[in-house]
Amino acid sequence: MALDPRDGALALLRLLEDLPGERRIHEPLAPYTTFRIGGPAWVLFFPATVEALIEAVRRAQAEKIPSRIIGGGAKVLFPDQGFPGLVIHTRFLRREEEREDGLWVEPGVPISTLVSRGLWVLAGVPGSAGGAVVMNAGTRYGSISSFVTAVQTLLPDGSVATFPPEECRFSYRNSVFREKRLPVLRVGLRLPEEKRLVTEILAERRRTQPLEFPSAGCIFRNPEGVSAGWLLDRAGLKGTVVGAAKISEKHANFIVNLGGAMATHVLSLIELAQNTVRRVFGVQLTLELEVVRT
Repeated sequence: MALDPRDGALALLRLLEDLPGERRIHEPLAPYTTFRIGGPAWVLFFPATVEALIEAVRRAQAEKIPSRIIGGGAKVLFPDQGFPGLVIHTRFLRREEEREDGLWVEPGVPISTLVSRGLWVLAGVPGSAGGAVVMNAGTRYGSISSFVTAVQTLLPDGSVATFPPEECRFSYRNSVFREKRLPVLRVGLRLPEEKRLVTEILAERRRTQPLEFPSAGCIFRNPEGVSAGWLLDRAGLKGTVVGAAKISEKHANFIVNLGGAMATHVLSLIELAQNTVRRVFGVQLTLELEVVRT
């Protein structure tokens, strides 16, 4: 759809006008991400039901309008100029249902809620259930994939399917939902019987991570057998600043927003970090962060 931002936004509003939920035109995306970075979307849509989300995605695809789905807004970097299309936010999709096969949740359920329900291995991880499944979020204690019993998703042809764990292709910070950009509609979970003291885990994260600044968490995946943070630290990159973005001195695999950082600042640091680590160690760092391109 070759439209200018105003015409594109109006066309999107008409496309979604009968769907239940809230719509905001030219809404800046920064407040909806943990990085606090991102320009305006043509339309930001908060569907009231999973069915409304499904229909919004189907309609956008039919009209060839770019779309993205966000929940907690972690692990994503939107461009400074914004997103020329539809951004769907799962804020209102927080229903939970106890079934015989475990707990089923909608994609907007906060990870903190899952932790309070017993999924302690994700303590301190930002975001929501849908994003956690897409990224196979986790900590050193484990990943969400170990507890997933099924995932309901929307296929490219517009049909709804339920994937058992073996079809989710979970791997380190990855899944079929990330690889193929498949929306997560509902997640089935088996909650662990073992319990850990969450307050101790959260205290550990406060000691080791720069939680006092907006960030997207770890920027790079850990290469085989080594920590990305260790490589970045030993390459002398801690404390490096571009604009208002900084490679944290507390944890080198975090880029923090000092206040008013732009996507271009973060991207410059990412490029510098990758080039430096490749030159010093011969290792190519792979992004854990999703960088949205337009």
